[in-house]
This record gives sequence, structure tokens and C-alpha cells, in this order.
Amino acid sequence: MALMIYFLAVWRGGAPERIVGGLLLLVFVTDEIHSNLAGRVTFNKFETFLFLTDFTQLVVFTWLSIRANRLWPLVPAALKLVAVIGHMSALLLPFGRAKAYWTMVEVPAYFTIVALAVGLVAHWRRQRRIGPYPDWRPDPALR
Repeated sequence: MALMIYFLAVWRGGAPERIVGGLLLLVFVTDEIHSNLAGRVTFNKFETFLFLTDFTQLVVFTWLSIRANRLWPLVPAALKLVAVIGHMSALLLPFGRAKAYWTMVEVPAYFTIVALAVGLVAHWRRQRRIGPYPDWRPDPALR
């Protein structure tokens, strides 16, 4: 289901949806490659690779929240902030935190897919209702 949403976002979304769909597809592929090479993530210790992918997504989602002419990127940005905080807690408190670590990192990933799907449907409805509209907010410095 997630792969279908990624491909739909890349194929039929506006620029923000294409960026997020492409990023999530790239993260999915790199995670599969990493899992085959290094083994599945256990959440028993700080996972550097997973932290780097989540931090990258946080940066992209935050940038989209500021620049895109959409509201939905705020949701995945907030969710990835929770995930990054979860990584930090695993780094600082390494013992006995596997379930909390998993919850703070994995649950936001599932809700990010839902946010992309909702944003994609909202984009399609808005296009149908008002026609083409700008993907990006005007640059405040250019006003």
C-alpha cells in the first residue's frame, strides 16, 4: 500500500507530493538494501542509519512546510521530529528502551504515509475544484 502511495504521489502529485513520494521511495529502497547488508533493525541500540534517514526526512519535510503551498507537510515534519527525538533518547539512554524507541521511530513513519495520501487526495480535489494552482508559496523576499 505504501509503495502504491509513493508511486501515485510521484506520478500524479504536484511538486511537493512528488518530492515526498520520491524521498519516501528512496528511503524504502535504501532501507531494504541496508537491511539485506547489515540485518534488520532491532531497536536494541542506537541505529545510525535509521537516524540519518529520519533526520534527512525531517529537514526535507520542514523545508516543504515552509515553502510549499500546502498544509499537510506540517504533519510529517512534526512526526519526524518525534522520531528524531526518539533516536536521541536511544542514544542518551541506551538500555531497556527498545519498545519506546521503536514506537517513537516507527509509528510516525506509518502516519507520514497517511499524511502523504491525504495530501495527495487534497491536491487532486483542489485541482479539480479550482484548476492548476502554484505548488510553492511566493518568496517573501521578492514581494
